[in-house]
Amino acid sequence: MRAAGQLGPALKALRQAHGWSQTELGRRVGLSQERISAIERQPERMNVGQLLTVLMALDAQLSVEPRARAPQPEPW
Repeated sequence: MRAAGQLGPALKALRQAHGWSQTELGRRVGLSQERISAIERQPERMNVGQLLTVLMALDAQLSVEPRARAPQPEPW
């Protein structure tokens, strides 16, 4: 992911792939359905602890890697 706007849809897709409602995911992680909805709409407002908890429940993980750089032109 390269933008915060991609995280919400990715979390929603993972939740739906499990066949879970927002209520069910919330029950599994100790958050309300309203909070899960807010996380899917505005994931940039959740803290890292919540993100990791949600990812763990969804059997997903967070990976941090350097971005691939575009090849640099060779000097003349």
